[in-house]
Amino acid sequence: MQVRLLGPVDVVVDDAPRPVPGLRRMAVLATLALHCGEAVSTGRLVDVVWGEAAPTTAVNTLQSHVSFLRRVLGSKAAIRARPPGYLLDLAGDGTDVRLAARLFRQGQQSADPLRGALHLQAALALWRGRPLADLAGLPWLEEQAERLDLLYVQVKQAWFGARLAAGEHEALVPEIEQMVAERPLDEHVQAQLMLALYRSGRQADALGAFQRLRRTLAEELGIDPGRELRDLETAILRQDPALDAPATAAGLAQAMPRVPIPAQLPPAVPVFAGRGAELARLDALLPRAAQVSPGDGAAAVIVALSGTAGVGKTALAVHWAHRVAGQFPTGSCMSTCRGSTQAG
Repeated sequence: MQVRLLGPVDVVVDDAPRPVPGLRRMAVLATLALHCGEAVSTGRLVDVVWGEAAPTTAVNTLQSHVSFLRRVLGSKAAIRARPPGYLLDLAGDGTDVRLAARLFRQGQQSADPLRGALHLQAALALWRGRPLADLAGLPWLEEQAERLDLLYVQVKQAWFGARLAAGEHEALVPEIEQMVAERPLDEHVQAQLMLALYRSGRQADALGAFQRLRRTLAEELGIDPGRELRDLETAILRQDPALDAPATAAGLAQAMPRVPIPAQLPPAVPVFAGRGAELARLDALLPRAAQVSPGDGAAAVIVALSGTAGVGKTALAVHWAHRVAGQFPTGSCMSTCRGSTQAG
């Protein structure tokens, strides 16, 4: 059993996802999951889930939500009453956040860059979109989503570092450049880009990246690059042998997939409510879909969503596709045409 928070909030039991209908129920589950193994007071839960809009019946409603969540989890013992509130009791990697944190630690602590990179890659694969994607508008949970977004950045930068240590600098350049475009003031990722460019035989480009950052920092913040980057620039100018890739680099490219995995779903729907019956029917098709092997050619499970314009066909398809994307490791995409929506 696992509660998933790194994307739409749901529960996986016996490898099958179970939706959690209702914004407040999801908020209760997410709050308990983010404190997994710790008691959360009733007052704190009410504050997170309802805030200043809490009704006078909030405590009774909370009890009802907990009862419902126990049924979704398939165990009354999964959520225990523990004064002054409730405790989510899941052993081991009971949440994908815990699993990601463990893989992150293992990746950072591994003496073997290849093994470390594989741990970190497994951690990155746990993100299925924006963390806590169904819970926009609840302030504390939005703060937690931002924290989990930052964790993703940290894991990805550690993954870059492990791959650099394993000698995969040339293939890394476009990936690091994309992160630089997203985080232009992040000096750590800028240093990774400079090193990857230098090791790829592109000394001038590495120095050019430093000069661009220097101008950006001066214009936007009125500061110079930090000591680490200045020292790296000096080492690149001197062609310091210490910057060369380790002679024992394991050739990570041979051990990791080289074909890009499609990830072409539209952005997740910020707020989605209802459609519990339709989501359950779609979820029920997953075991059949899992039995279709890539070599089956035309064999596939096809679902058609029909209805008049504006009833929410595409919103339902996008929401569900993001929720189950982790079960399709070969990738996901979506296209639309008049009157129909197709996802794969």
